[in-house]
Amino acid sequence: MRRTLVAALTVHLLAGGALAGLVDDSGHVTGWGVAPFTRPNQASTYDDGLGLWMTIQNDYAPLDYPGGVGYQPSPGGSTGEGFDLEEMYVRPGENQVQVLLVASNYPSTEAVGNTWYLGDLMITVDDQDFGIVTSDAYQGLAPGSVYRLDADGDVVGLHDQSRSYYGDTRLRANDYGPDATIPHIVGALAVSADIDTEQRVGTGGVLADVFDYGGVEDGTHLLQYTFDPSILELDALPQEWSAQMTWGCGNDVIRVHGDRPPIPEPATFAMLLLGVGMTWWARRRSGHG
Repeated sequence: MRRTLVAALTVHLLAGGALAGLVDDSGHVTGWGVAPFTRPNQASTYDDGLGLWMTIQNDYAPLDYPGGVGYQPSPGGSTGEGFDLEEMYVRPGENQVQVLLVASNYPSTEAVGNTWYLGDLMITVDDQDFGIVTSDAYQGLAPGSVYRLDADGDVVGLHDQSRSYYGDTRLRANDYGPDATIPHIVGALAVSADIDTEQRVGTGGVLADVFDYGGVEDGTHLLQYTFDPSILELDALPQEWSAQMTWGCGNDVIRVHGDRPPIPEPATFAMLLLGVGMTWWARRRSGHG
């Protein structure tokens, strides 16, 4: 394994500034405690030791693609590797939410006579959708911008060009629910360039890095999204949330979801314990304990 490039992409990073590099010389992701391609494939799950939700699907597609996995423009294998979404991690917190994506390419790749763009990060919190712009390459919006998505016209779908699954009406078995068409499973690709500017709720950060993990995994791209959850204007910690991304041809989708509130950060947890302790002591002194 060897380091090839550090690309700081986006500016508007949240407090704390940009990292010197998202990946160290051994391929481990700074501050995450993870190294891509070292864990077996798994559906969305929570790792107590790392405090992370994660989905890992190296050379795996969550959809039953025509022609099978590994053939363009499907992910995996040697010919479809350029479209692979490998791993996604989510670290939720009260003051900061981070999402880490491991992908084979970024922000676009040329193949089969077309250019395919990586989509924006789509977040759903308690049934409200948000989009975090990955790159200005596709729709021209500023990277890191966070938009509230209120209507179908706020987003664009798959690329309408040859070798895309745009308009594919065949039903496909999938990991996300009942059989459906590929465009339905993929859902929104990116925030529309025509979205109302008043739906922009704030700005996060996008940091990118590239690392050679060996063989077909050389040139793997890693993207870290960071945003303050307060910009989502939530009344309380979310009960349900999900994060999802796809490629513009619809060949691969990766999604991480949770069904319980984020784990309190250490300072928050300490305050909760202090509050419980003070309540108990007050009750003891008043004779009600």
